[in-house]
Amino acid sequence: MNTFLKRWQSRRELGKQKYVLRYGFIAIGVTATLLFTISDLSFNGDISFTYLLGRLVMFPTIGTIIAGMVWERNEKKYARLTAKNAQ
Repeated sequence: MNTFLKRWQSRRELGKQKYVLRYGFIAIGVTATLLFTISDLSFNGDISFTYLLGRLVMFPTIGTIIAGMVWERNEKKYARLTAKNAQ
């Protein structure tokens, strides 16, 4: 079986909402917020509250959008591959 199919079958069992939360909001959004905040602290010596607030809103939102788009793309690819394998 295709490695994509194996990996996606396990991830799609989470459901779209949990997938987007785990891989978009947390993996992309929170990680990017932490990395940029640590970078801000190391280069500037302090953390700007305004920038931190902006990051807390912007990065998880962008991560959620990206994960939603990845979910849709992978669902189409999964449907295409399973239909081809069924023939």
